[in-house]
Amino acid sequence: MMSNQLSIIPGRAISKNAYDLSEINFLHSSLDKLSGKRVIFRSDFSKESIQLQSFDSKLSANAPEIREFSSSPSERIIAGIDSSCVLVGETEDGSIYAGRVATVFGSKNGILTFCRQGPMIFYLNRESLLEAGALPKDKVNAIVSDVSLAERFIRIYLERTAQLNAARSVSDAIVVVDGALQRSSFELRQFSMHELQMSCAEGSNQLIGFSKGSSIKDVSNAASALGALSKGSVYVDITEAVRAFSHRVGGNKVVAAKFSATAQVFRVDFSSHNAEDESQILADLKYNDVRFRGYPETLRLAHHMSVFDSSTISSVRGYLSKRYGLVQVPSDDLRATVLGKLV
Repeated sequence: MMSNQLSIIPGRAISKNAYDLSEINFLHSSLDKLSGKRVIFRSDFSKESIQLQSFDSKLSANAPEIREFSSSPSERIIAGIDSSCVLVGETEDGSIYAGRVATVFGSKNGILTFCRQGPMIFYLNRESLLEAGALPKDKVNAIVSDVSLAERFIRIYLERTAQLNAARSVSDAIVVVDGALQRSSFELRQFSMHELQMSCAEGSNQLIGFSKGSSIKDVSNAASALGALSKGSVYVDITEAVRAFSHRVGGNKVVAAKFSATAQVFRVDFSSHNAEDESQILADLKYNDVRFRGYPETLRLAHHMSVFDSSTISSVRGYLSKRYGLVQVPSDDLRATVLGKLV
């Protein structure tokens, strides 16, 4: 049990090694440096998603054809993984974050089991990150200077570890990650997207990424055209449109997919190391995973199990204050101060 692990909410593990986060313990090594520090606790940890569709509901003349899912789905396990990370507070020389990660396993019979770990507390400052030697100086400077980059850094390590453990715990399954299948500049070799792709391939697992939004207009237009159709189990290949804006796609295939007549349209990335084509994977995902408005239930539950509420954050603050003798510095809500309230 790690010293900064507040709680683990257990599920029936598919593998006894389903969550081994000891590989990233360099992130946990600096909490003792919090002792006696002055801290300003933060509370803005909400996130909003952007809808994929645009105003255009027609495919252009040179758009790729609309294809259908395979008509012969197979029963298999689906593993959905998601995480969250929030800024808890700031000190004179660093920031305190809380992270949580969850994996949900499902199949044709519904949800099988889940694993959740967290909250885990991370105190990141320039000194501790440089001492760890895991990242070059320029990336360390970026992490300690930008809260959003620090949160992304922590989420990458939490998610990659959970994704790799899921891939090594099952075989002939579909591993579903939140977001695009793209490498990150904050990855280490042992936690890279390439390592995840290879681990999935070794276990005969198919790896896909599920995205709810896109800033690429061609992608949004394709999604709107699919959304206007009165049928489901259809998709459009949008690989070239995405690759034109992002070299990180690599050899992966990207589609816009609609799982039922009334479902939303989502971007789905397919690993270049998958042994099966996208039509079969989409059919198997639809057959085995319960869907909420077209979204995989395993991924939806993993999201809800990983997000933080205000009571959990309050517990983290209380734990830190008592354990490390923190001195809380009062702070005003600048937005409320300058804008005021009508009621």
